[in-house]
Amino acid sequence: METPGMTQQNLTEHLATDQQPFHFTDCGLDNVYLVGVKYFTHPDGRIVAEIPALKQLMCVIARDLVLSRSDLSGSEVRFLRKRLGKKATEYSRLLGLEPETLSRIENGKQPISSATQKLARLSYAILSEEPGLLDHARVFLQSMLDELQPAKEKLVLEIRGNNEWREAA
Repeated sequence: METPGMTQQNLTEHLATDQQPFHFTDCGLDNVYLVGVKYFTHPDGRIVAEIPALKQLMCVIARDLVLSRSDLSGSEVRFLRKRLGKKATEYSRLLGLEPETLSRIENGKQPISSATQKLARLSYAILSEEPGLLDHARVFLQSMLDELQPAKEKLVLEIRGNNEWREAA
């Protein structure tokens, strides 16, 4: 936390409060503020924070993004991708995008389609294996399927000779 040669006396300690939260830009998002953390100002203006349980904090931020009803920003898509540990080329394939398109989205140069937002949220919910998000993914996927086609009046299934079930013609 300290620069070599820097003593504790040269730092000013602060506690982030509701009235003055700590702006946590190191997560890659512009809209995340923390309360209850200590942070220190160096004489040269640099600010260093003590952030406990960082992994859990990042999971809470990701969960909020996945469950939010607001449109995702490009930086939020990048945040989810990085939380999954996916390279941009791998994640673009997962979302059905060209790598250049994902780059433009993440850099705020291209709007994000509704379908891409849904896939980004769904992919995180499934691949992160975070407790509770998988159940959300099931509900979310069902709602997406409901939007695609009207419900069938009835489902008729028949069994074949090899004990294989299929929808009846």
